[in-house]
Amino acid sequence: MIDAYHLYLNSSEVLARRQCGWGPWRRQEELLRWQWNATAPSSLNLDALALRRRRHATLSVHVGSALAKFMVLELPAGLEDGLEEHAAAQAQMQHQLGLNPAQWELRLDHLPARGKVVACALRADVAARLRQLARERNMRLVSLRPFAATAWNALQLQREKQSRAPDSAGALMLVEKDAFTIVIEKDGAIDAMNALAHRREADLINREVRRLAYALGDQAQQHIRLAIAADLMPLASLHREKVVLRDDYLQQRQYMDFRDLLFLPPLEVAP
Repeated sequence: MIDAYHLYLNSSEVLARRQCGWGPWRRQEELLRWQWNATAPSSLNLDALALRRRRHATLSVHVGSALAKFMVLELPAGLEDGLEEHAAAQAQMQHQLGLNPAQWELRLDHLPARGKVVACALRADVAARLRQLARERNMRLVSLRPFAATAWNALQLQREKQSRAPDSAGALMLVEKDAFTIVIEKDGAIDAMNALAHRREADLINREVRRLAYALGDQAQQHIRLAIAADLMPLASLHREKVVLRDDYLQQRQYMDFRDLLFLPPLEVAP
């Protein structure tokens, strides 16, 4: 029997879920949440999971944007393989964001329609700590991925419900408890992506919506969407019409990849 554990990790908190069983006996369980300090990776532990005996265990980790950096890059022509692409993307992120390559793990996602790649850098010390913890507990670490990408992909599954013309511009703002990610779309593809920490500033949503409207044009206002954690909904009180609703995009109340954290039910969005 296999227990599949999933963690969502931001800069100060860990949320855990477990899936076990097969077919009609499969069930999902909400486990504990506990605190840690991202400035001290050694403070991260998995003791609260209380692994069950005589069970194989897998671990999937969904990393919040407070521990990640994103860029959409156009790589030079003539690169021969993935190693050269990785080196070119690493150099661009070091130049533009000041990232020390030794401190970040880089992964690339190609966008063939635009000849670009989405580059995601995850904190290397946090990744190393997670691998260490998995080894110590005989858990198989099956994935370590950015949470923002999971939420973005969930929206793309329901693109037919969007009325925006394919050649227009729009943006999605994903607001976690301690960081936000902005994805800008043009001509039906990702054009830019960035992540920044926040301190729950009262004008956070208003400021970023104004900035996006200025960058994309006033007509893009209606194509700016918000996916936001429930605790932060008061910050979006002036932009409730932009908040994506759980009923429009999700089929279940809870997902193992935690996407439901940013898709609110209508009652939590209503004034």
